[in-house]
Amino acid sequence: MVAKGRLKDIPFLKLLMNLYTGKSTGILRLTNGPEVKIVYVSKGKPIFSASNSPSDRMGAMVLRLGLVTEEQLDTALKEVMKTGNRLGTVLVNMGIITPEQLFDLVIKQVSEIIYSIFELDDAEYNFIENAHFSNEVITLDLSMWTLMIEGIKRKLSPDKLKETIGPANAILLTTPGMMHDLGMIKGTDGEKAYNLMDGTRTLNEIIADSGMGELKAIQTVALLKLLGFIFQGEGKKETVATSSLMSEIEQKLDQFPTMNLFEKLGLDVSASKEQILSAFTSLSKKYNPDKFVDSEFKEVKPLALKLYNNILEAFTVLYKDSTRGKYIDEINDQEKSVLFAESDPILARENFEKGKNFVNSRNYKEAYHAFKNAIINDPSISEYYTAQAILESMGFEGHTVDIDAAEKLFLKAIELNTAEARNYYYLGVIYKNKEDYKTARGYFLKALVHNPDHRESKKQLELLDKVA
Repeated sequence: MVAKGRLKDIPFLKLLMNLYTGKSTGILRLTNGPEVKIVYVSKGKPIFSASNSPSDRMGAMVLRLGLVTEEQLDTALKEVMKTGNRLGTVLVNMGIITPEQLFDLVIKQVSEIIYSIFELDDAEYNFIENAHFSNEVITLDLSMWTLMIEGIKRKLSPDKLKETIGPANAILLTTPGMMHDLGMIKGTDGEKAYNLMDGTRTLNEIIADSGMGELKAIQTVALLKLLGFIFQGEGKKETVATSSLMSEIEQKLDQFPTMNLFEKLGLDVSASKEQILSAFTSLSKKYNPDKFVDSEFKEVKPLALKLYNNILEAFTVLYKDSTRGKYIDEINDQEKSVLFAESDPILARENFEKGKNFVNSRNYKEAYHAFKNAIINDPSISEYYTAQAILESMGFEGHTVDIDAAEKLFLKAIELNTAEARNYYYLGVIYKNKEDYKTARGYFLKALVHNPDHRESKKQLELLDKVA
């Protein structure tokens, strides 16, 4: 966190984000000529604010809201001078407002001061970490998302917001590596919009599917982009949608060598004849190669044909009672030579190295398939599962974040190699993001047991100490 600077060099939105991610505690003081505004921050979140601007004072606010007359305000201010009590307390004692109204007014005043900082084009700021808070400071539970969304609404016009997020037919994708900070948007419209960005939807479709209304959705998406949670993908919708479909089919084909015929249909061995027919009907409708006749799907059709043939083969064997019974006997006898791909350590290593090169070039889609193939070729190597788990926790073209899958893969990596510190670290991050800080701490400590110099785990433990 930069302690000093100017808002023209780092916008207030970015300052707030830095404070949040650093779980910082202290006082942020902003000076704009004679005007001074102060934001009190605890564990990364604003909890109170103050200002020397007359327009920010409680008296000016209640007068603007029509809660008092000028005569009542003059009387109340005289009582403030006489007793030393706060204006809000005096207004309650006078019966002009209720205690409940006072609480709402304090939250509104504090929030309005913070909103006004967004409107400043420039000001000098100074953050004093771990500064002592005076007795005047009241700890309020303010939503970071609400503060930020309201701030950009006041700072940026609807047209400017549209410019921020790009053209209406743009594909928006989640940014890899933001898993640590998703707690900020949990339970908000931001989370709802974020979850819609699966690599296939355009901005217009996200707006329509969000159910928020156009302006609110635009504001929400703009804030996600300004905070770095999302970015604009390349290509038109048709290209990305086709790519996503190919990725889906390729994933299934990659998994088939390690699946039995029941699993290829999404069933277990106890499935009935009716369930087998239902599963085949559903899958054949979805992946029938005859569906992909348009030019945009020319690359999809051969993959769909291969997938369809696998599904048809499974159905042909399993639908007949005689062949299904014989096949089940084969499984029970563990005659799996035709069901599982042979281990090939050399090919596995080649795929793993390819995956690393794809990651370095930010081609996460191809890296995903390469790491997947490495596991299939040799399922005994821990680092293959680690690499795949990291990608499962990322959002990229054709793939949405799957934290549950990532957790299972990290656990498998630990099963194969208990001494690798980073697997414990990544599990700690997952549980920290779930706000299960006790479990997160346990994993970070395990990482340090295996590598006492693991800096990332030390940093996360320091941040958890601030949360505790």
